[in-house]
Amino acid sequence: MSYTDKVILAAGDRQKGQVAVEALKQVGLEGEKMHVLLASDGEPDPRALAARAAGLVLLGGPDIDPRYFGEEPLAEARLTIDPARDAMEWELLAGAREARVPTWGICRGFQVIDVFFGGTLWQDIPTQCAGPMLHDLSYPRDALIHPVVVDPAGAHTALAELLSRETALVNSRHHQGVKDVPDELTIVGRAPDGLVEAFVLEEGPWWLEAVQWHPENLVPLAQQRALAERFLAAVDRFERERHALDPHVSGPFYAQG
Repeated sequence: MSYTDKVILAAGDRQKGQVAVEALKQVGLEGEKMHVLLASDGEPDPRALAARAAGLVLLGGPDIDPRYFGEEPLAEARLTIDPARDAMEWELLAGAREARVPTWGICRGFQVIDVFFGGTLWQDIPTQCAGPMLHDLSYPRDALIHPVVVDPAGAHTALAELLSRETALVNSRHHQGVKDVPDELTIVGRAPDGLVEAFVLEEGPWWLEAVQWHPENLVPLAQQRALAERFLAAVDRFERERHALDPHVSGPFYAQG
């Protein structure tokens, strides 16, 4: 089966992938335009798959192996690592970058993107930079537990404008967090304790945005729904441009309301 011109959603299991599928359906993306990809699927060439895709979404999941950012795992961090998924998503990002495929990172995906560009992570927030703010509440999935404030470095971006329309309250369930952000990425949002919560790639034609929280659980909220709409608008532009260069490529991708 060919997944060319589909949005690829990299997930840890089908159920969590389906949650994101349903969220994207609510903002206008047809189900047949999406494919949930697991490391256990054994995709032989994730890089080529991503390069042919219409869009890439990296979803939440287990911890990233600290060796990807030059550290040994800390015993006290009690990490849960999936080497196959780390390797797959690294290749997916490489393919997306080569072909400039619109990419959206969520939670773990936010962290993977940071490390891919050369950033580092806190292996375990409670043991390495503990503070009074809660960052890990698993249930209910849509519990809004802290605000996100715009960072001055990214205040000029469209994502910052969206997050500034009203107080951005978000859900949160992660014990790793972004520590160092590489220069290529512009920090747009932080939690009140300073932890990085959102960034974008501004340089060049590759559309890439990522957030630490889970907007797929918050689509009834207009501000969170707009994050998914921004991704789909980028996918649509990308497919229109690709279709203009090669009429054999399908396009436009989806109809905006």
